[in-house]
Amino acid sequence: MVTRRRLRGFWWNYWPLLVLPVVAVLLDLALVGVDEAWTVSDWVTNVVLGGVTPVGVGILLARRQTMIQEALADLELTEKVAMLSSAGAELRDGLRPGRTLRALYDARAGLTLVRLAREPMQREYLGAVTGMLSQVERGLRTSLTAYLHWTADDWAAFRRVVAALREHAQAGARRSALSREAWTDSIGPTTEALMNVPGDRVPFEAFREHFTRGPDRIRVALDWDRLAALVAAGAAEVRALTIDLQPYGGTAELDAFAAPWYTADGAEVAYDHGDAVPLGFAGLAEGLGCLSEDRRARVEAIRSRYAQSDGRRIELVLATWALPGGRRLVLDGNHRLAALAGLVGQGCPVTVREFRIVTTGPAPAPELVPDLAHHRAAAESR
Repeated sequence: MVTRRRLRGFWWNYWPLLVLPVVAVLLDLALVGVDEAWTVSDWVTNVVLGGVTPVGVGILLARRQTMIQEALADLELTEKVAMLSSAGAELRDGLRPGRTLRALYDARAGLTLVRLAREPMQREYLGAVTGMLSQVERGLRTSLTAYLHWTADDWAAFRRVVAALREHAQAGARRSALSREAWTDSIGPTTEALMNVPGDRVPFEAFREHFTRGPDRIRVALDWDRLAALVAAGAAEVRALTIDLQPYGGTAELDAFAAPWYTADGAEVAYDHGDAVPLGFAGLAEGLGCLSEDRRARVEAIRSRYAQSDGRRIELVLATWALPGGRRLVLDGNHRLAALAGLVGQGCPVTVREFRIVTTGPAPAPELVPDLAHHRAAAESR
């Protein structure tokens, strides 16, 4: 294979010199036919001085120009590899929109230079590009960072640069064997997967990882394996939503959220108490007297910390379960939302990053989330 590649390269570089003697012989034969055969002097003048020398000089100049182009392309791609390597370390810390877009732009910028570079540099650069793309794809599949921090404009810019990167990679695949191999094996499939990432639909793997091993933990009784089976069957999905609770007026929006906390006769009770009534956050905004002493103390401590924000917008991450009538059961973030409920009415701006589980079809089994039984009964009674 290497020998064939070298022969092909030799032919590509020196074919004019190889073809020139053949053309000269054919011309000489044609002249012999009309009694105008070349003399030795004619051969020297026409072939050596008039053909071989100019062609040889042209080949040497072209070869030198090619070497200069290769050196410049190698230099440029070396810089891009360094940038992509640095971006890889940053991307491992989370797919922030700015650093992700910058890495994609750097990858796209070097693709047009690949065919001009030497083969080792081509391999190194294409390896850096495929590694970065795989890291972005893996991050979108296993982490909630992008779904927490990216705006609609960020997602639109992401799709534009991925589409442009695909276009450049496809063009390079038509000109370079190594680019074609990288396109077929990695760049093509990975960029297609990235183009199809819906910004408002969250991979279940990322949701589960974040709320079981990440900074936020769902402590409500939730059968993760049953939920995973529903998602795999297409009967459930996780949606990412952003809700702004406006200062002084956001308490009405809190009425859509229900806590997995319950009262009976004005005191907090367990969910399986016979007279248990679910608590809403709009009510908690008015007072925490119905909560147990320990829970009330925890909420008040969080509220004191939030009260020191000096009017800055506070962001809150919630995991919820969609209930009938547009209401949601909060699975994680209850103490923080209860702490902020009173502050919203006092002028504190709050942005809620909500990851909402939505199911289709029949009501899920009670074992999936036992708290749902209270809300199902309330919906049926309406």
